[in-house]
Amino acid sequence: MSLRLFEEPLEATESPEPVYAPLANRIFFCIWASLVALIPALAAAYSSLQVVYLFRSLTNAEAVRNVNVLGSLHAFNTPLVLGLGIAALLAFVLALLIATDPKRRLASVGLPFSIGIPILAAAPAAFLWFAETTVSDIFSGKLTGTSPSVVAQTVSTLLFCALASGLLVQAATVICAIISLCIPTRSRTDALSLRRAFIWAVTGTLLLVFAVAYFIVV
Repeated sequence: MSLRLFEEPLEATESPEPVYAPLANRIFFCIWASLVALIPALAAAYSSLQVVYLFRSLTNAEAVRNVNVLGSLHAFNTPLVLGLGIAALLAFVLALLIATDPKRRLASVGLPFSIGIPILAAAPAAFLWFAETTVSDIFSGKLTGTSPSVVAQTVSTLLFCALASGLLVQAATVICAIISLCIPTRSRTDALSLRRAFIWAVTGTLLLVFAVAYFIVV
């Protein structure tokens, strides 16, 4: 037993695995990760545009009475619910792949991009959520003490932010993906870290919860 005290641990004597991943594999996983943000953002921008067209068509109180506004909002949210569901599925599968295979983990995107994806994916949907729940509060009578002009301005601003951020996320995701590909794998300290698998699993869970909330609440 005294001799083992002077021996190096087994992990220290093993030669580290070379930090290298084929560029084709890195591009594939980078596109996969980008889709997790692009699909919900594009769906949110489309749903926001449909809501804007709906409100523009409501020129007077008679038009509002003739249109089931809440029913229309629920129908407009269908592409967003599907987009969030698809993105959640992609995130779950990606988490499973990089958790079970070190080579795929090596080829996947780095930790900053992995953390930024849920923010990019959820930002447009969050703006649209606040806009639509504000409209729901109007019809449910929760905002009776608020000036209609103030409410209208708030909803208009939120819809603009949802539409604008949905378009900006497309460009931001592409730029982040290119930057991620430009960083050599050997320069990444988290190249074989399992933390990214956990982050992608959390991302999938958040997007799925958001999709269910949109389907049930709005």
